[in-house]
Amino acid sequence: MSVARPSYTKYSTDELMEVIDVFNIPESTLQQIQGLLDASEPAPDAGNFFRYYNPRSKTEAFERSYEEKVGCRHALAVNSGTSALIASLLAAGVGPGDEVIVPAYTFFASISSIVVARGIPVIVDIDESLTIDPEAIAAAITPRTKVIMPVHMIGHPCRMDAINEIAKERGLIVIEDAAQACGGTYKGKYLGTWGDMGCVSLDAYKVIGSGEGGIITTDDDWLYTRSQSYHDTAACWRPDRFARERKEGELFCGENYRMPELCAAVAIAQLRKLDAITSATRAIYHQLRREIILPAGAKWVEPHDPDGVCGYSLGILFASQDDAVKAADLGIGGLAKGDTKGVRDWHVFWHWDHILEQKTVTPEGFPFRSPYVDKLPDYSPDMCPTTKKIMLRLGTIAIQPTDTPEWASAYASELNEGLVRLFKA
Repeated sequence: MSVARPSYTKYSTDELMEVIDVFNIPESTLQQIQGLLDASEPAPDAGNFFRYYNPRSKTEAFERSYEEKVGCRHALAVNSGTSALIASLLAAGVGPGDEVIVPAYTFFASISSIVVARGIPVIVDIDESLTIDPEAIAAAITPRTKVIMPVHMIGHPCRMDAINEIAKERGLIVIEDAAQACGGTYKGKYLGTWGDMGCVSLDAYKVIGSGEGGIITTDDDWLYTRSQSYHDTAACWRPDRFARERKEGELFCGENYRMPELCAAVAIAQLRKLDAITSATRAIYHQLRREIILPAGAKWVEPHDPDGVCGYSLGILFASQDDAVKAADLGIGGLAKGDTKGVRDWHVFWHWDHILEQKTVTPEGFPFRSPYVDKLPDYSPDMCPTTKKIMLRLGTIAIQPTDTPEWASAYASELNEGLVRLFKA
């Protein structure tokens, strides 16, 4: 037909102004920006805010930038760190009855992702590095074990060389939960790139954040294809999305975990700041360790690679839970008093009622009660005593990128006085 049809532009500067307002810009400035936009030529079509069919996709640009940054073959941007874990577990073939070894100190999302993937969490002790104990991993392996999930808690690197050696000997897959460790390294290699797959969170509270978001990293083409398929089942993005599957296991039902374009745009800007953030927090981390004088019986948490920590949390292990309670009066964080900020802490296993009581979304109890499960792990509030003893003696000092050496010295001096007062002989 030759009838002219007006073009349709879905997004305009109206949406841009709402995005700008997210940054809490003063009203006078917003009016100036609006005036500039109103006086300008009409903006070209902003695109579809969708990563596909989009020559200016911010999501794709972020993935390429992240690949270059950490040195991995594939990076897949998703809508959360939890989604990254779920897609990775399913890409690795975890299913009913398969066991995944995971530490007793991690945010509950690590555990939840395993159950969502229909696997069985096998929860094991950490050591005084606050990360999973490789000896505990080795002792927990059974014929049903499929994946080891080390978690780099509070930006501390796990002993990835030892963990990878165990996995290689037993034919297991390693999926790193680096949700809290973007920018951290172990022996010079970025966390999240040691295992078969790595998962990073870009939640608002992580090292860098896009509001909501996550990243899957891998050097394995097949694991990438499967995680990509699971994260976008409606599109089935493969070299030819409409073709028959090239290999069994390529085409299956999944979910929609795509990262929104606006989150990806924020992530690009945040990634540019990553080095500056980690350099700043690491410097203060090491300065405080030099200048704070610990009381008798207390010691620093010793990470497996002191140069690779993210540096936003400085850990102290006190001689006893009572000592950790005393330190809390000086503003040193921890679990010694039982709860944190008046709420139960979802980072420690004895609060995971979902697992301890095998709670499920439907009454038949799957995946815990299933013909694929012969024997469940012994889930109980006392199942990982070493972890509990460590966590109840732990105190932490939060560090932020804007902290200065002057602030650190003044803080250390004030804290030292308080420690002497509380722990005097």
